[in-house]
Amino acid sequence: MTKTACAAIALAVAGVPAFAETDFSGVLEKINLPDGFKIEVFAEMPKARSIVVGKPNGVVYVGSRHGNIYSMVDSNRDGVADEVSERVTGLNVPNGVAMQDGMLFVGMQDRIAMWPIPAEFDTALPLDPLVSVYEGIDSGFLHGWRYIKFGPDRKLYVSLGAPCNICDLADNTGKIIRMNADGSDVEVVADGVRNSVGFDWHPVTGELWFTDNGADGMGDDTPPDELNRVTTVGAHFGFPYFGGKDTKLTGYEDKEPSMAVTPAVIEFQAHSANLGIEFYNGSMFPSEYQNDAFVAQHGSWNRTSPVGYQIMRIKFDEAGNAVGKEVFADDWLQGESAVGRVTDIAEMADGSLLVSDDFANVVYRISYDR
Repeated sequence: MTKTACAAIALAVAGVPAFAETDFSGVLEKINLPDGFKIEVFAEMPKARSIVVGKPNGVVYVGSRHGNIYSMVDSNRDGVADEVSERVTGLNVPNGVAMQDGMLFVGMQDRIAMWPIPAEFDTALPLDPLVSVYEGIDSGFLHGWRYIKFGPDRKLYVSLGAPCNICDLADNTGKIIRMNADGSDVEVVADGVRNSVGFDWHPVTGELWFTDNGADGMGDDTPPDELNRVTTVGAHFGFPYFGGKDTKLTGYEDKEPSMAVTPAVIEFQAHSANLGIEFYNGSMFPSEYQNDAFVAQHGSWNRTSPVGYQIMRIKFDEAGNAVGKEVFADDWLQGESAVGRVTDIAEMADGSLLVSDDFANVVYRISYDR
């Protein structure tokens, strides 16, 4: 029996409607990876988005934009989830998931909530009740799929996307904020952020890096998508005045910001839709990958010729500076047709990477064979 068939059976046993057994071998064989790396299907589930890996048991939670949250368990550590459970449904865009001290937090379109039961305790329990810890978020759908993550300071970081393509920002839009786990002491960490759906901290410097998606309607190749570095809490990163490092945005060509603007560190191809980012701190991959970052390019939706649909590697020097970028994994775009859209990346305890795909409805596992 194939691993995919085993995963499908596990779905049915766990109470999740199982897909008909899908043969992904034709797709996976076409994915380009550096020598020694391998990609497999870890689990199948609808519209998989943000990923968080629990400790110490390694229970994986996955959010979505379609009301559901799933958990996955690889109890025999063979690289394939043997338990996949739908834990809750009917939520308001529960894209963001984060964990601290065994507790699960959920970032929804209109609020942040937590489940007051240790999330690895019993993976058959429904996520009920979910207790709100923070409300007052702009509930508009556009760019309202929250990304959340706990930082090394034990604060919960939350992205608040701009509710528009290009527009002025309100107090609760176009920012990354942070707060205590109980929702108190909220402060702005990054302002002038159009739509960040991924951030992480450099393992050595502890600095926050985040992706940001550029505006639409300005052509196939402008403005660039961004990778940004937060060195000053509360810094402004240019939106709606600039995209990328210094590209003026439509309607703001003759307007100057009243504050200092921090330019992007790395520019990505416009419309490549850079989402999840994960710094590598494991021991499975070769040593040259240590402290580099992986970025999931979800792929364009309105460009004349599609771009993205791949994973980028961002190279860092010993001082924590980004010094270059290169393609790490690609060919989810085959010709003009997409076979997958990578969304988020998370590191497992063994050093492998989980990658969600909300188009192919799977979570992949990328490993390295010494």
